[in-house]
Amino acid sequence: MKAVFKTSDMRLKVILLIAFVVFCVLFAFWSDYNLATGSGNLCMLLFIAAQSYLPAKHLRLWFMLKDDIFFAKFLRVHCWLNVAGFIAMCIHCYVTHWHNNWLWVGLIIMGWLTFGGAILRFKYPPNVRKGLYFLHTQMFMFIALCFALLKGHYVF
Repeated sequence: MKAVFKTSDMRLKVILLIAFVVFCVLFAFWSDYNLATGSGNLCMLLFIAAQSYLPAKHLRLWFMLKDDIFFAKFLRVHCWLNVAGFIAMCIHCYVTHWHNNWLWVGLIIMGWLTFGGAILRFKYPPNVRKGLYFLHTQMFMFIALCFALLKGHYVF
Protein backbone atom coordinates (compact mmCIF):
# COMPACT_ATOMS: atom_id res chain seq x y z
CA MET A 1 0.00 0.00 0.00
CA LYS A 2 2.91 2.31 0.73
CA ALA A 3 4.15 1.99 -2.87
CA VAL A 4 0.71 2.92 -4.25
CA PHE A 5 0.79 6.45 -2.85
CA LYS A 6 4.39 7.04 -3.91
CA THR A 7 3.54 6.43 -7.56
CA SER A 8 2.96 9.39 -9.82
CA ASP A 9 0.20 7.62 -11.77
CA MET A 10 -2.77 9.93 -11.25
CA ARG A 11 -5.23 7.40 -12.70
CA LEU A 12 -4.43 4.94 -9.91
CA LYS A 13 -4.91 7.62 -7.27
CA VAL A 14 -8.25 8.66 -8.75
CA ILE A 15 -9.41 5.03 -8.92
CA LEU A 16 -8.44 4.53 -5.27
CA LEU A 17 -10.24 7.72 -4.29
CA ILE A 18 -13.39 6.62 -6.14
CA ALA A 19 -13.20 3.16 -4.53
CA PHE A 20 -12.79 4.80 -1.12
CA VAL A 21 -15.80 7.05 -1.68
CA VAL A 22 -17.92 4.12 -2.95
CA PHE A 23 -16.92 2.11 0.13
CA CYS A 24 -17.79 5.04 2.39
CA VAL A 25 -21.16 5.56 0.69
CA LEU A 26 -21.98 1.87 1.01
CA PHE A 27 -20.93 1.99 4.64
CA ALA A 28 -23.13 5.05 5.21
CA PHE A 29 -26.03 3.40 3.39
CA TRP A 30 -25.75 0.15 5.36
CA SER A 31 -25.29 1.89 8.71
CA ASP A 32 -28.07 2.33 11.23
CA TYR A 33 -29.01 5.61 9.56
CA ASN A 34 -30.28 6.35 6.09
CA LEU A 35 -27.95 7.44 3.28
CA ALA A 36 -28.53 11.14 3.91
CA THR A 37 -27.56 11.01 7.58
CA GLY A 38 -24.80 8.47 7.02
CA SER A 39 -23.16 10.53 4.28
CA GLY A 40 -23.41 13.64 6.46
CA ASN A 41 -21.74 11.81 9.35
CA LEU A 42 -19.08 10.51 6.96
CA CYS A 43 -18.47 14.01 5.64
CA MET A 44 -18.12 15.35 9.17
CA LEU A 45 -15.68 12.56 10.10
CA LEU A 46 -13.54 13.10 6.99
CA PHE A 47 -13.58 16.87 7.48
CA ILE A 48 -12.43 16.63 11.11
CA ALA A 49 -9.75 14.07 10.22
CA ALA A 50 -8.49 16.25 7.37
CA GLN A 51 -8.34 19.38 9.49
CA SER A 52 -6.21 17.67 12.14
CA TYR A 53 -3.27 18.74 9.97
CA LEU A 54 -3.69 22.37 11.02
CA PRO A 55 -3.12 22.03 14.78
CA ALA A 56 -0.31 19.54 14.08
CA LYS A 57 1.35 22.10 11.81
CA HIS A 58 1.09 24.81 14.46
CA LEU A 59 2.43 22.48 17.16
CA ARG A 60 5.30 21.58 14.85
CA LEU A 61 6.20 25.24 14.44
CA TRP A 62 5.74 25.95 18.15
CA PHE A 63 7.98 23.10 19.29
CA MET A 64 10.35 23.53 16.31
CA LEU A 65 10.11 19.90 15.17
CA LYS A 66 12.13 18.93 12.11
CA ASP A 67 10.26 15.84 10.86
CA ASP A 68 9.60 17.18 7.35
CA ILE A 69 8.96 13.74 5.83
CA PHE A 70 6.10 13.00 8.23
CA PHE A 71 4.47 16.38 7.66
CA ALA A 72 4.84 16.10 3.89
CA LYS A 73 2.92 12.81 4.05
CA PHE A 74 0.44 14.33 6.50
CA LEU A 75 -0.16 17.21 4.05
CA ARG A 76 -0.86 14.66 1.29
CA VAL A 77 -3.36 12.88 3.57
CA HIS A 78 -4.92 16.27 4.39
CA CYS A 79 -5.45 16.94 0.68
CA TRP A 80 -6.95 13.55 -0.13
CA LEU A 81 -9.24 13.53 2.92
CA ASN A 82 -10.53 16.98 2.02
CA VAL A 83 -11.32 15.85 -1.53
CA ALA A 84 -13.07 12.73 -0.19
CA GLY A 85 -14.93 14.85 2.38
CA PHE A 86 -16.08 17.28 -0.32
CA ILE A 87 -17.36 14.40 -2.45
CA ALA A 88 -19.20 13.02 0.58
CA MET A 89 -20.60 16.51 1.20
CA CYS A 90 -21.88 16.70 -2.38
CA ILE A 91 -23.56 13.30 -1.98
CA HIS A 92 -25.04 14.42 1.35
CA CYS A 93 -26.32 17.62 -0.24
CA TYR A 94 -27.85 15.73 -3.15
CA VAL A 95 -29.70 13.09 -1.13
CA THR A 96 -31.06 15.30 1.66
CA HIS A 97 -33.15 17.60 -0.59
CA TRP A 98 -32.79 20.51 1.79
CA HIS A 99 -33.12 23.96 0.29
CA ASN A 100 -31.29 26.15 2.74
CA ASN A 101 -29.18 29.11 1.64
CA TRP A 102 -26.73 28.69 4.54
CA LEU A 103 -25.99 25.13 3.46
CA TRP A 104 -25.41 26.28 -0.11
CA VAL A 105 -22.98 28.92 1.18
CA GLY A 106 -21.20 26.19 3.18
CA LEU A 107 -21.00 23.95 0.10
CA ILE A 108 -19.58 26.78 -2.02
CA ILE A 109 -16.98 27.71 0.62
CA MET A 110 -15.99 24.06 1.10
CA GLY A 111 -15.71 23.69 -2.68
CA TRP A 112 -13.54 26.79 -2.91
CA LEU A 113 -11.24 25.65 -0.11
CA THR A 114 -10.98 22.14 -1.60
CA PHE A 115 -10.42 23.41 -5.13
CA GLY A 116 -7.90 26.02 -3.95
CA GLY A 117 -5.99 23.39 -1.98
CA ALA A 118 -6.01 20.99 -4.92
CA ILE A 119 -4.60 23.70 -7.19
CA LEU A 120 -1.74 24.24 -4.74
CA ARG A 121 -0.54 20.70 -5.48
CA PHE A 122 0.55 21.79 -8.96
CA LYS A 123 3.62 23.83 -9.88
CA TYR A 124 2.84 27.48 -10.53
CA PRO A 125 5.01 30.62 -10.55
CA PRO A 126 5.80 31.86 -7.02
CA ASN A 127 3.55 34.92 -7.24
CA VAL A 128 0.54 32.77 -8.27
CA ARG A 129 1.27 30.19 -5.55
CA LYS A 130 1.55 32.94 -2.96
CA GLY A 131 -1.88 34.33 -3.92
CA LEU A 132 -3.47 30.87 -3.96
CA TYR A 133 -1.90 29.97 -0.63
CA PHE A 134 -3.13 33.24 0.88
CA LEU A 135 -6.70 32.65 -0.33
CA HIS A 136 -6.67 28.98 0.73
CA THR A 137 -5.33 29.48 4.25
CA GLN A 138 -7.54 32.31 5.46
CA MET A 139 -8.93 31.57 8.90
CA PHE A 140 -11.92 33.75 8.04
CA MET A 141 -13.00 31.29 5.33
CA PHE A 142 -12.78 28.38 7.76
CA ILE A 143 -14.81 30.25 10.38
CA ALA A 144 -17.35 31.28 7.73
CA LEU A 145 -17.60 27.64 6.61
CA CYS A 146 -18.21 26.40 10.15
CA PHE A 147 -20.74 29.19 10.81
CA ALA A 148 -22.64 28.49 7.57
CA LEU A 149 -22.79 24.75 8.26
CA LEU A 150 -23.88 25.22 11.87
CA LYS A 151 -26.44 27.88 10.95
CA GLY A 152 -27.71 25.78 8.05
CA HIS A 153 -28.22 22.77 10.26
CA TYR A 154 -30.07 24.95 12.80
CA VAL A 155 -27.61 24.37 15.59
CA PHE A 156 -27.95 27.94 16.88
